Amino acid sequence: MSTTNKLPVAGPEMFTGPLGKMVNELDAFTEGSKVGVLVSLLSGFSVAVGNLPGVGTGKGSMPLSFWPVLVGPTGVGRKGTATGIAMKVLAAGLANFNEHNVVYGCPATGLGFAGELAERSIRGVAAPVLFIEEEMDTFIANSKRDTKIGTYLRKGWDGQPITHRTSQTDLTIKQPHVGIIGHIQPKNWGAISGSKDATGGTYNRFFPVWVVQSKKLPVFAQANPEELIAKLGNRFRSMVNFAQEVTDLGVPEDVAKVFEHKHREICDGMTTGNEELGQYTERAMAYMIRLAGLYCLADKRTELKVVDFDAALCLVQYMVETVTFTLPEAESDGSDIPARIIAYVREAGEQGVTSTEVARKFQRVRAAEIRAIVDACDQVKTSKMRSEGGRPATLFTWVDEVAEEDQDALALAVA
Repeated sequence: MSTTNKLPVAGPEMFTGPLGKMVNELDAFTEGSKVGVLVSLLSGFSVAVGNLPGVGTGKGSMPLSFWPVLVGPTGVGRKGTATGIAMKVLAAGLANFNEHNVVYGCPATGLGFAGELAERSIRGVAAPVLFIEEEMDTFIANSKRDTKIGTYLRKGWDGQPITHRTSQTDLTIKQPHVGIIGHIQPKNWGAISGSKDATGGTYNRFFPVWVVQSKKLPVFAQANPEELIAKLGNRFRSMVNFAQEVTDLGVPEDVAKVFEHKHREICDGMTTGNEELGQYTERAMAYMIRLAGLYCLADKRTELKVVDFDAALCLVQYMVETVTFTLPEAESDGSDIPARIIAYVREAGEQGVTSTEVARKFQRVRAAEIRAIVDACDQVKTSKMRSEGGRPATLFTWVDEVAEEDQDALALAVA
């Protein structure tokens, strides 16, 4: 059930909500990957909203900054094309932010990184900064020469104070809010596997996504997208204006319950494999929460819905598939499959799903494995359907409450 060496597939769930609609509208005007456009918009949005909004968890408020890395071959990857059209939308809606808070090229030293933040800070409190690094391999090489870069990146991702003190410099930046959009070739991204910064937690804060040219557009007969970009810029500004007034995003109890038994279980299963995979996916669940928060804010809501986590999980799955595709040694062991099958049955409700429907949905899983998975779940009821000429299918139905007699039987079995 491994996904190793299989090309990542973008699920439709990630293109939900206002940002997904923007991507779909822009798609006719760009050869860039839809995923590349989406993550670039998400990253720009995550920075523009500022450091106040966060998703409330039991461990405090989760910040929303997002650091995607577009991984694609030179020439046909169209990395710059995807980010470029997304940044046109941001510039159209937030001209002042685009001029003063967007930096092309990541600093080559820790002092340079801290200096960029300090330059824009007011009384030591940082202003949001979006770095766009089109030569991520150069940045990686620089970070190996100056270890402070990795330290400050980790603090920036966590929103923790950054302090740079030498005999000549004394900088303290409070509440840093940083976004990074990186571009890199697959072989160069793979080269950092096993490096100290990968295992130390710097690069697993980045979110790699595979991108490649989506189509070829005519050179001379192509329609001008400027009118659309101006319209989307207004929408983008409206979303940011709403988000900047929000402090905390809440997760209702019913949504939290679905998250625990579905999204968290699937995410944990996807990122179980080996050390190479774990280096890049250690923060997958944190990113799933951050991304769900961004989808929620973009829809001008302060409470997360299941659809937000569905979209975020879809993007996380794409990230994991990118890692296993570009780094064959980072092999997932398929532990997410049981959680996905159980979630599929649960979402079918009282109507249930047949064994045939489950087999079609999960084509790489054998029938015997499917049966073993549902049999191991006490809340899945199985029943034979009436035969229509062939072998009768089995119906799987979710039962919210286990019957009292079944509970007694289970208790006796455990005893």
